[in-house]
Amino acid sequence: MTVQRVFKSPGTKLLRLTVDLEAGVVRSLSMRGDFFAHPEEGFDRVEASLAGVPVGAFEATFRSALEREGVSLYGLDPADVARLIEEAAHDA
Repeated sequence: MTVQRVFKSPGTKLLRLTVDLEAGVVRSLSMRGDFFAHPEEGFDRVEASLAGVPVGAFEATFRSALEREGVSLYGLDPADVARLIEEAAHDA
């Protein structure tokens, strides 16, 4: 099931999340918005590496992938993304 969410909390940038979930696992996702990731090509690799991750392990896996790729995020918190994905899984 594909779910879309738009999110903005105080102090963060806009996030447009599209996530395909199946049986509590992220099958694919797209994170777009007015946040910044540096380096951008590293963020693309991080995003691609999150396919196949169980919803419950998403935040830790996302943080680990950012560190592995040396990506810094500005205006986007991995905890917010994980919470949106958990909500989407719950709604499914």
